[in-house]
Parts: sequence; C-alpha cells; structure tokens
Amino acid sequence: MKRIGMFVVIGLFLSFLMYVPDKVEASGELTSGNYGGKNYKLYVPSSYDGTEEIPLMVMLHGCSQDANQFIASTKMNTLSDQEGFLVLYPEQNSAANPSKCWNWFEPAHQKRESGELSVIAGMVQKIKTDYTVKEEQVYVSGFSAGGAMSVLLGATYPDVFAGVAVAAGLEYKAATSMMGGVLAMTNGGPDPVLQGREAQKAFALASHEEQLPVIVFHGTSDYTVRPINGEQVTKQWTVTNSLVASGTVDGWMDAQPDWIENLQVPNGKGYTIYDYHNNDGDTWVRKVIVDGMGHAWSGGSVSGTYVDAAGPDATAMIWDFFKLHAGETPLRTTASPAGGVYYESVSVELTPNKEATTYYTTDGTDPTEDSSVYTEPITIRENTVLKFFSVDTAGVKENVKEEEYTISTEPIKEGLTLSSIGAEDGYVGRYTIDGISNGVIKVGDKGMYNLDTYRGLLSFETSSIDVPISSATLRLYPKVVQGNISSVQIDMMSGVFGNHAVLEQVDYSYRATESNIAAFPVEDVPYVEVQIPSSMINYLNNAGKTQFRLKGITSAGFTSNYVEFYGGENEEFAPRLILNTN
Repeated sequence: MKRIGMFVVIGLFLSFLMYVPDKVEASGELTSGNYGGKNYKLYVPSSYDGTEEIPLMVMLHGCSQDANQFIASTKMNTLSDQEGFLVLYPEQNSAANPSKCWNWFEPAHQKRESGELSVIAGMVQKIKTDYTVKEEQVYVSGFSAGGAMSVLLGATYPDVFAGVAVAAGLEYKAATSMMGGVLAMTNGGPDPVLQGREAQKAFALASHEEQLPVIVFHGTSDYTVRPINGEQVTKQWTVTNSLVASGTVDGWMDAQPDWIENLQVPNGKGYTIYDYHNNDGDTWVRKVIVDGMGHAWSGGSVSGTYVDAAGPDATAMIWDFFKLHAGETPLRTTASPAGGVYYESVSVELTPNKEATTYYTTDGTDPTEDSSVYTEPITIRENTVLKFFSVDTAGVKENVKEEEYTISTEPIKEGLTLSSIGAEDGYVGRYTIDGISNGVIKVGDKGMYNLDTYRGLLSFETSSIDVPISSATLRLYPKVVQGNISSVQIDMMSGVFGNHAVLEQVDYSYRATESNIAAFPVEDVPYVEVQIPSSMINYLNNAGKTQFRLKGITSAGFTSNYVEFYGGENEEFAPRLILNTN
C-alpha cells in the first residue's frame, strides 16, 4: 500500500487534466502496436511512401497522460506532416505505475538493457525494422516524467538517439527512489557535475564517443518540477558532452552561456534562450526559460493536457534545433529593414534563406497561401503591420512572422550629443571571479593565457531621440593601455543587455541586437571616434536605453592586455554618442 500511495502522490503532483479531443489536426496515419508489454502509437506522415529514409521522433508523455493526450498537447503530428518524419508515442500503463508515470526514479529503469529503457529502445528498433528510418536522425523528447526518461535514454542509448529534448524534466539519475523523486522535483537532484560524470560513464558502456545535442524547456513558475531542475539538466549535459569530447569537465564546452536572447511571443509570454557552445562555436546545449509558465508543454494546444499555449512553440523549436545538428537549415524569412519608426516611406525586402515562395499581408491579418505573393520590395508609406511566411520547394511552411512599421510626421530638429550613464556603464568579467565595476570601462584579458576576459558596457538614454538621425558616432577617451591589444570590436543593443540597465555578469555573453557593428585600433590618441554604420541607426532605441558592448582582440600570453576608457561618471571625458539629423 505504501508503494501505491507514493505513486498517487507523484501523480497528484503531475496532474491537472483537461479536455482532449477525439481528432488530431493531421492528415497522416495513426497506428497502434505493442512491444515489451507496453502499447504505443505511431504517426506516419502523409508523405511517407517507404522509398526514402525519414527521421523518427520518440515522444514520452508525463504522468497521468497517454499517447492521445500528448498528441493533442504537442501538435507534433501536424509538424510531422509538414516536415516528413515518423512520431512514436510509447505509453506507460497503470500496472507499471498507478499514475502512469515513467519510473525514472527507480534503479531498475536507469540502466541500459534494463526495464523501461530497454522496452523503449526495443520499440525504436521495431519501428526501424518496419519502416525506412534514418539511423542518424532518431530523437527522443519528453515532458515531466517523460522528460526525465528522455535524459536517461540519451545517456544510456547514445548510439540510438541523435538528440534529446527535455520539457520540465530532471537530470540524469536525479533520484534512485520514489521518495527521492519527490524531493528532487522540489529541491533538485545531486550535484549536476557528478551526474554529468555518471552519464558519461553510461556513454562509455554504450561504446559511444560522440556528443548529443540537448534542448531544455522549463517555466519559471513550475511548482511541480521546480526550475532548479531545468538548470541541473542543462549543466549535467554540458559536463557530459565535454567529458565525452575531451575527457575534461569544461575543456570542450562549459556551463556558462555563450549567447543569450530575450524574446516575446506576440500577445503571449516572454522567454529567454541560452545557448552553450563548444570550442568551435557550435551550439550543443540550448536552454529555454519561459517567464511565468507553470508545469506545462510550452506553446502547445489547449485541447491537450499540461499546456501553456501562450509560451513559445516548443514543438517547432525542438525540431529546428535537431535539424541544425542534422545539417539541415530551418526555413527562415527576414524583413529588411526591420520594423521600427521611420520618418519617410520605407522599401521593405522579404528574403527567405532558401528557395521558397513568400506570402504577405499589410492589413494586420494573418496571411495564407491565398494572400499576396512577394515578388518585389514593398513600399510602406503609412503605419503598417506587415505579416509574412514562406513555403519552400519541399512544401515546408514556416510560422507567420510580424514586423510593425511606424511612419512619423514629427518635424526635424537639431542633433543631439548624449553622455553615457555612469551608474550603468563599466565592465563585466567573463566569470564571476573576474568581477564587475562601474569605476572604469575595461576591455581585454587578464593574462595567464586567457582571452577576452573583460567586456566594457556603455549605456545611453536615447528616449529623447524624436527626429530622424542621418549619422551617429561614438567617442571614447582612453585612460590606460596595458600590454598589446590590437583592436576593439563593438556590439549594439536596442535596449539593455541582460535583465536590467545596471551591470550584471550575464551582460558579458548576452546576445546583442547586432554584433561586431564596428571596430577600431587602440592607439595613443586623446580620444577615439567610431562611426556607427548607417544600417544600424534604426536600432537606436527611442523608447528607452541603447547600450554598446566593447570586446578586445588580444593574443594569448601570461601577462595581461587591456585598455581602460573613462566612464560616464567623469563629466569631461565621458563616452559620448553624437547624433546628427537629416
């Protein structure tokens, strides 16, 4: 009775059931089967004819769910029809767990060739036998208990799975008992560095020496599987991948994000993407944190269970991430110039990144394939909401994009000279130990064969810009030059780096609106003036702050190489943003 009671506790933690429809919006075929005493459902896209190998996505539901509910929640079958891949939905049964949770917390189900892991791996092999599957493109994705299970499958069967997606899940062997599972859901599991090492040992048992791409989703308001677990999953996989690649915990990649981007779902939730690169700059681990989301699949359909439809589309993001590692580039169409405030008519070009047909509207309605076809630049003379999407030659359709253009009729005024804000400019170190300071703007390295240790931040209040700007120039006053620093590169942010205008350690790697917009050599001169490219002027934020980040180019050596510039606290030598009007 104690065993059943604990399963019920876990089930209560993980269940808020909602209505599930009888039909799924997809045109392929949904079949049923059984393997190892467990049922499964397989979705075969309408385009499948058996003549070509196609990818396979394995989807693991959470507690109290079944395949039909997970199909409805994630809309993965609809994407399967668009992209052409098989989807396998293994089902847990109440005989194995009264709440239909995958038993991720029991040692019998945490080892290769054992328990539920071996059953799921066996199902995959059965599908490979019955269908033409691309061996190198078999992926596993899971939610909650299924997310924890996907981590275990990736670590124990890295020779079977080419990528892992974890939604509201837990790290490798986060617990080894039912009570431990409940505690881990609330407090997190063991040290993720140790668990990363344990997962690498599982790789070795599989005689596998290649890393796995991993994408992680978690909500900041998840009170069932607390957000600490998303952080631990991320760190565990950076450690595991680095150990597999180099034999060291952080020699190939580390747990510091190399790229951070804040985004917003139109009329929905904000979210932040954290990318973790290897030494070659490739993203092997991606973390997506959704503001205010509870225990849910992000961006799914409310006709399913455990869904937050206001979050980013996890289903599409998972597939795009895996495609990148399969050497396939997702279809993306961009508008140039981007939306913003303009003081005269603007000619907008829509450019897909591969051969495709682009459809658009200018009245704010969502376009369809019956809408206008883009053939030449669109001239915008009045306030306009431009919406667009493309369909490539294979019939793959991207999501609708939106850009808003405001045509201002404000009269032209004289130019402006802005000084940086001393309380907000300064420098941030690459690591916490390297420090943060408002006292000086510092760029370069600390020596000891480190590179790019310090990055300088300049913060300007640009909300006073209410006229068209014809040119912009940054003026900086060098204070100290130490060692050999050949040049300084500049990133630009329309808004602020990180979460606040004040300096934060995350500002070091936070993704800029535009990177490397300009560069200048370090010379013995009273001040340096750098022209902001005309194409970047539209990114000056007339609704708030604009910030710039300075990065030094140096050579590795034992002694430090850096340049310091005066900050905004020194009125005479404060960095200046000089703006000229039309």
